[in-house]
This record gives sequence, C-alpha cells and structure tokens, in this order.
Amino acid sequence: MQRTEHLFVYGTLRPGARHDLQATLRRHARWLGPGQAAGRLYDLGRYPGLVPDARGATVHGDVYRLRHKRALLAALDRYEACGARMPQPREYRREVMPVSFRHRRIWAWVYVYNRPVTGLRAVAGGDYLAWIRRAAGEARSDGRRSQGARRIVPVL
Repeated sequence: MQRTEHLFVYGTLRPGARHDLQATLRRHARWLGPGQAAGRLYDLGRYPGLVPDARGATVHGDVYRLRHKRALLAALDRYEACGARMPQPREYRREVMPVSFRHRRIWAWVYVYNRPVTGLRAVAGGDYLAWIRRAAGEARSDGRRSQGARRIVPVL
C-alpha cells in the first residue's frame, strides 16, 4: 500500500457542501486548501465521480492532511462503499494519485469512480460545487427544480 498523509476530495465532502461526514473529516484531518487532479468529473445523481484522465482535463477539489489516517480512511471507505467487505464491483476504489497543490505536486488518497461512464453527464469545468450552484441558479431562474439543485445545499 502506498503511503501518503493527504486526502483529495472533490464532491459532497468539500468545504461548502453540507454533509454529515464533514464533522468526521474535520476531527480526523486538517483542511490545507484547494487542489486539482487530472481527471474528468461525472454526475452520478446525488454526487459526482472522478475518473483519472491525463489528457488535460482538471477536477477541482480540496486537500486535507490526515491526522488519524486509519480511522478516517475506514470511515470514508464505508461511506464510499469500497471497503474490503463490500460487494464487487464497487462503485469507487481508493487510490493514491498526484494532485496539484500550491504550485507543486503532492500524492493524495482519492476516491476514483470504478464503473463505466458511458451515458453519464460530465460536470462542466470539473468543479462540483460551482456546477451545483449553477444548476440551482438555473432552477430558480426558470422556476423548475434541476437535478443539480436537489443534490446538496452549498454554503454560499
């Protein structure tokens, strides 16, 4: 197993997204700041999935330094349904990948989408929080409720 003390989150666990697991994340890790990973982000319904892609696409997210690595990764594995006891094929797999952070490359744990993306909608711009804010704004402007508007409530 590769070693790193960093975690990269890109969806419902980012600061600005309200999720119950964020309290656990704050207890076991320290937010360091924004980062980017090479990949494409897809809309999976109520959350996104990152697929690594070295061809220039970028996923925006946040970097944490793990304080209680074992406990936090175990909790996140349960949340992402990718622990060793979860049935195959798992929706996500946890892997270490390079992340751009403060003008340098670091290695971080990332939960990578582990299923085919055929037919899935790409998240434009690779920033999930910006995407759901746009979707919520579009829903308000035309009186309809979009898929993006019902996912999570961003803290503006």
